[in-house]
Amino acid sequence: MKMIEIENTIQELKSSPLFYLFVSSRELFHSNFWYWLSTLNHQATINLFSDNNSETENLNFLREHNQRNDKVKSKIDLYITDSKEINIVIENKVKDFPKIEQLDRIRKSFAEVNSKFVLATLFHCDDITFEGWEILTYKTIAEKINPSVFTTNGYYQNLISDYKQLTQNLVRLTELLSVSQSYDFAISHNKELFQKLNEIKLWEGYQKLRASHLLTKFRESIKYEMYTGYGVNNQKATIDFVLGLKDNYRIGVQLEDNQFRKFIGGKKHIEFGESLRMNDIFFNSRWISPRKKTMLGYKPDFQYQYEKIEALTFDELFEKINSEIQNIINTKEEIESKIPAANKELS
Repeated sequence: MKMIEIENTIQELKSSPLFYLFVSSRELFHSNFWYWLSTLNHQATINLFSDNNSETENLNFLREHNQRNDKVKSKIDLYITDSKEINIVIENKVKDFPKIEQLDRIRKSFAEVNSKFVLATLFHCDDITFEGWEILTYKTIAEKINPSVFTTNGYYQNLISDYKQLTQNLVRLTELLSVSQSYDFAISHNKELFQKLNEIKLWEGYQKLRASHLLTKFRESIKYEMYTGYGVNNQKATIDFVLGLKDNYRIGVQLEDNQFRKFIGGKKHIEFGESLRMNDIFFNSRWISPRKKTMLGYKPDFQYQYEKIEALTFDELFEKINSEIQNIINTKEEIESKIPAANKELS
């Protein structure tokens, strides 16, 4: 990472008054700015999101549009329609990185409407694609902005120029953040980067991009059915690799910061976890946490032990994860024998 360049770019961002409006609302700031551009020039604004530069009639721009198809509902950041029934659905991502489930829900909420789905994103990686969506980077949007096309008002032109420069600085910052095939993006692995990105509220977006990329590469390598997913917990990407067990219990591996966790979950998780631990099945009966606990957990149904790991390449990390998953598969019958029996109803 080029920390000096990152710091210089952050200082350039902070020199713009628009930056402080951006920090307070992020996606909303950009979507509102695009909507404001549409009030100046409809055609120039739609050209930011479409390569079809032909003139269109009766353009209509809607902010936070509520869309529904039967029981499927979604809220659209920016929705553009015209008299030819051509619709552009824009999902805007700055601090976040989209999940497939969210994008699928948006598409399903439009049924058979002739729509073009555009994901406008600050963070981007060529390895990650979303079916049915055209990815439009903030870099492309910034390059298309020409203040003089939107208005002859000098003040407005200066404002648009400042927005263009702000966006280009945001893009430059994201381009300095390497997306390597390594688990090197935990806070504990780079505290200086965390402090700098968190200062401008972009750390979580970076975490989500890196977690999505990691899971994309992992899914390419596995040959068995399992659930994978991620969230951000206390500014740390929490990445799950989960297998189902009988009676709605689950077992698997979890990454959070520099912790490599082995976990179980289910209704009687404490009893289940203790039974496994005492028999040295999956859990280690000799493991002690820094706070002198033999098991850790949190509500409502999660029990785990962990070991600390350094920054690993994806190959090294995936080998470690797959080894644990394979051990679970090989001993699944023995593991399930330790699941507590359900309470029987009194007759």
